[in-house]
Amino acid sequence: MSVRTIDVAYDYLKAQRHSVSFRDLWQVVKSELGFNDAQAQRKISQFYTDLTLDGRFTSLENNEWDLKSNHKFDEVYIDTTTLVDEDSEEDDEIEQDSDELDVVSDDSKDEY
Repeated sequence: MSVRTIDVAYDYLKAQRHSVSFRDLWQVVKSELGFNDAQAQRKISQFYTDLTLDGRFTSLENNEWDLKSNHKFDEVYIDTTTLVDEDSEEDDEIEQDSDELDVVSDDSKDEY
């Protein structure tokens, strides 16, 4: 069974018990798994995606990463109910404009 990059990162952060920059975390992972430069280049974006999607990790300021379990809930929780979707106001304006347009049906078709 091959070791996944995300599992190496988890084990490392669990042992460190403090946040680490993405760059330093990636250096540890690629060293541990023995990636050459070409392999590292191909895998770095997937590793970042995995970190972002894996619920065990949290992104902190300045691209620092840590385990969520090392932080209080209030430190890592983002209340999305307070976020404003600026596009929704623009969408409302577009819907209003389209409601005001007259729909014209062209029953006369050119025959060729």
